[in-house]
Amino acid sequence: MILISCRKDFANSRAFSPKNAIRNYPFLPRLDDFEELDEMNLAQQMRGKHVLLLVHGFRNPLENVASSYQRLLKGLIDAKLMGNGGYDLVLGFTWPGFETPIGFYPAVPYANRSAGYFRSLIELASQNARTVDVQTHSLGARVALQALSAGTDGFVDSLMLTAAAVDDESIEPGKPGKPGKPDEPGKEFNAALKHCRRCLVYHSEKDNTLKIGYRLGDLDRALGLKGPQHPDLIKAKCPDVIVVNCKNVVATHGGYRSAGAYYEHWSRVLNETPLEQFETLKG
Repeated sequence: MILISCRKDFANSRAFSPKNAIRNYPFLPRLDDFEELDEMNLAQQMRGKHVLLLVHGFRNPLENVASSYQRLLKGLIDAKLMGNGGYDLVLGFTWPGFETPIGFYPAVPYANRSAGYFRSLIELASQNARTVDVQTHSLGARVALQALSAGTDGFVDSLMLTAAAVDDESIEPGKPGKPGKPDEPGKEFNAALKHCRRCLVYHSEKDNTLKIGYRLGDLDRALGLKGPQHPDLIKAKCPDVIVVNCKNVVATHGGYRSAGAYYEHWSRVLNETPLEQFETLKG
């Protein structure tokens, strides 16, 4: 798999490089065997393809990122989501997730800063690929949402947020104003929705990492725990936001990677099957 890193020396969990570096790892999760690539070569590899960009969460050393990306790729292959009708190329983005026992809170500024690096990758992919999907996990949602909401020339077809460690109202539009007054402005990442065709939120209330760790760090509820805070507002104003309750099939923060029902829903996304706006997956 090709990895694109904004980490210093490609692997540092607490420092940034001046620009994205690109490596092809033919045998992930092995990290000692790789080929350095440049942006032109990456653009050529993306040209005309259906590309998927992966964004990991916080507190992840590079070896953990490599293992989780490889497991996800295997899940895609096993679910027949690669090749005909699926993805032609899967790329993994890696950012300094602040590896520390303290947890979620210190990593937030790193995610915000990483968004600029990820934005450049989205734009490169959009200029060359046929279509671009993005799948994020945990705090990786902040990296992608920040990249899109700040404004970009890139465009994402399906933005898939799994176990999103961002506030549960962060993608919502503003509430309707009182008679004679304008609507409230959209929340922190609502503007990101203008830069994707649809946004899919996968959540599970059995995710104890978000249930406990996110509240300790942010004193709010995570989008990836019970979905948007105001579902009626999403139904009324955001028809292209799809909310998928995975409580019956996902019991841990990283459980999406091994949940067959999650990949089955992903298959429906790729096949352009009509989707319920709010759905609970069956175990």
